[in-house]
Amino acid sequence: WLFYFAAALRAYLRERRTRLEAIAQFSRFVNPHVVRELLERGGLQGGGQTREVTLLFSDIRGFTTLSETRAPAEVVELLNAYFSRQVEVIFRNGGTLDKFIGDAIMAVWGAPLDDPEHAARAVACALDMVDTLTKFKQDVGAGVESFDVGIGIHSGPAVVGLIGSERRKEYTSIGDTVNLASRIEGLTKEAGRRVLVSGETRAQCERARPGEFDFEPCGSYKVKGRAAEVELFEPKRRP
Repeated sequence: WLFYFAAALRAYLRERRTRLEAIAQFSRFVNPHVVRELLERGGLQGGGQTREVTLLFSDIRGFTTLSETRAPAEVVELLNAYFSRQVEVIFRNGGTLDKFIGDAIMAVWGAPLDDPEHAARAVACALDMVDTLTKFKQDVGAGVESFDVGIGIHSGPAVVGLIGSERRKEYTSIGDTVNLASRIEGLTKEAGRRVLVSGETRAQCERARPGEFDFEPCGSYKVKGRAAEVELFEPKRRP
């Protein structure tokens, strides 16, 4: 009986350690309630899946100017404070933090759990991020006038899962949908808008939450890697 008890205890401790490791890993990316639901379902299904998702890229404008006028330690402290606020906004809107890319944020909706409102949640998050930026600049005070943001959003299929080497893997998204979302973010400055979304995102928002947003046409733009121009829209909350 002692042997069976020891074996059962060892199995329990191994399972508990695995669950704690999963919580630690995914708490970096998603809200705690998503982590709990993933654990209840037995974790991620398979090494990678093609899912319908919405990708959001948010890049800081004026970062070079900011870096030239402040000490390196002060710049890092400022970025960490800004990122902390925006990650909370992503989690609050049901998104998954994919990664930081320098001074940019990449987030995804619709993974690791299905979400029929992934496009609408991403658009709502982008508008909240703009509000958060305004409040952040007010709190910091003088010296951050050039600090701004550009946000690009696109919806479509992407491969999502733990991707990387045997030594290190990251939960991320890859594919054309990801690339186009990044390209759209790059067009925000040219278009003179803070937030731009694709026609696909607009259509999914209007299906999932009709009447919640207005989408102002911003014209069609040539995008690297695509023969046809991409029509873009600026989302706004309806009063």
